[in-house]
Amino acid sequence: MESAPGVAVQTENKTGAEKRKVAVICADCQTAYAAEKWPDGTTRLIGRPAGCQCGSTKFNEIDE
Repeated sequence: MESAPGVAVQTENKTGAEKRKVAVICADCQTAYAAEKWPDGTTRLIGRPAGCQCGSTKFNEIDE
């Protein structure tokens, strides 16, 4: 992944394990989001650090 000069792009956590992009659905309102899933099981929405628009922070990963 390329980045602008002087801009670091984080693709690994502190242990060196890579995160991966996943699709998730809010457990409460069923809204779909793009997210990052970390090896420790943490899921973080891309562009919505506070969670879903309904206020939930519980998500289910969409299986392929």
